Amino acid sequence: MTDRLYYRDSALLEFEAEIVAAGSNEGKYYTILDRSAFYPTSGGQLFDTGQINEIEITDVIEDDNHEVRHISEQPPGKVGDKVKGRVDRERRFKNRQVHTAQHILSQAFVKLFGCDTVSVHLGEEYANIELNTESLTPEQTAAAEKLANEIIRDNLPVDVIFADDELLKYLPIRKIPEREGALRVIKIGEFECSACGGTHCHRTSEVGLIKITGFEKVRGRYSVGFLAGVLAVEDYLVRYEVTDRLSKTFTCHVTDLPDKLDKLASENKTIQREITRLLKELLPVRAEEMAAEVKTAGKIAVCGRIISDLDNNAAGHLASLVADRINGMAIIMTADRLLLAVSEQTGLHAGELIKKFAARVNVRGGGSQKAAQVGGVVPEKYDEYLDLIIKLANE
Repeated sequence: MTDRLYYRDSALLEFEAEIVAAGSNEGKYYTILDRSAFYPTSGGQLFDTGQINEIEITDVIEDDNHEVRHISEQPPGKVGDKVKGRVDRERRFKNRQVHTAQHILSQAFVKLFGCDTVSVHLGEEYANIELNTESLTPEQTAAAEKLANEIIRDNLPVDVIFADDELLKYLPIRKIPEREGALRVIKIGEFECSACGGTHCHRTSEVGLIKITGFEKVRGRYSVGFLAGVLAVEDYLVRYEVTDRLSKTFTCHVTDLPDKLDKLASENKTIQREITRLLKELLPVRAEEMAAEVKTAGKIAVCGRIISDLDNNAAGHLASLVADRINGMAIIMTADRLLLAVSEQTGLHAGELIKKFAARVNVRGGGSQKAAQVGGVVPEKYDEYLDLIIKLANE
């Protein structure tokens, strides 16, 4: 079985090894070494990338026999070859930061609120822990974040301990796994102690920063999202750039931005309401204009138009006004909707007609006797839609 070098030193990036097995599957090559510093995806942590004999390793997995398989587009060698491996430094460091941060944050929730972590996701762009609790408040997450960052500031040692059954009796492990035999334990000062096979920092200060980004209830528990280390700094830089740009645009301090944006949103709603009111006042005029273009198709008077300056509600109202004026059928298309209105004199049922239309063009829609609509349509096919509705109305 592969000797996993990262078990003893998570900072080890370069090593020499021998290929003990190799093969291919679905166009990819896999290589098994007698020893490796590459971490395979497991325990919520992402795999390492890097090179073996300058061949890029794109994935690392653990197979059913618990061997570490290094996946590549080209074979780095054949069985018996001596090879040199090199793990990508930046990716490994990010993974070490976020995994150590997860241990710290999970223990913070345990110590403060007795909330156990039941699952973990440590992704490339974000991380989250799922807590076994039915309630969680912003005040609690803020307190856990504060404690976690105090542990980072205290620069506690992160020790790796290989513990047999006897030693395990004396370690304050947060959750003892069901598996038997010696365990690899990660101990963070006197704060945290957990069985774990992942890669970690040597001291808590290497984590740099933990920032909780939000939380939500999932499956009766709470999922807490967070960023750590490099990911947290990158996120901060993006947010700084955005808020700095906004503060310059609004000529205010960044702390005044919420009030500025609230005021802007309120003013925008007022303007939108006024625009909607004015458009509704103009609808009868527009209806008269459209009605002047009425055409007869079979036994039905028809008016149709593509409109881009009305929302769906106003466009539907316009269609109804036109239909009543021409005693016929009005068809209006907006950016994403086709709206149909009919007058009582036609004897048509708009909802039934639009259902037949929707079935023909593979979209969904419905409505009442006088008005109906469908979504998922495209303006480029307006003439095609118009011809089909007229045909269906005259059947």
